[in-house]
This record gives sequence, structure tokens and C-alpha cells, in this order.
Amino acid sequence: MDLSSIFSHDQMAILGCLVAIGVCGLIATLSFKMGPAGQQVPIHRPTIHMNSGRSADTAAAQERRAA
Repeated sequence: MDLSSIFSHDQMAILGCLVAIGVCGLIATLSFKMGPAGQQVPIHRPTIHMNSGRSADTAAAQERRAA
């Protein structure tokens, strides 16, 4: 089957451009999926320990001062 007998030169050029864009999109998708950008990085959330820094004596003194 000869495509030049079915399509004009302009239509063949447009079809070629669309195929080229599709191939580029496929390559970009595969590159993203297989490359380092597509890999899932485990999220490490450090535990933050909250410490008020006040001892019990200081807290009691604050309570007495407030009253």
C-alpha cells in the first residue's frame, strides 16, 4: 500500500509531524518512569521530641507567682 497515492504531500508532512511528536512523548514518558525522577523516595520523618525545658520547681514557682 503506497501512502503517497492516498495522501497529498501536505497531509504526509502533517502525519509525519504528529508521529514524531508521539514518539518524542513516548520516549519522554519512558525516560521519566525509568529514570531517577520517576523513582519513589522513601520519606523519612524525624521524630521531634518536645521538651519544655522547665523543671517541676520552676513550674510550681510560676503557678505561685501567677496567683
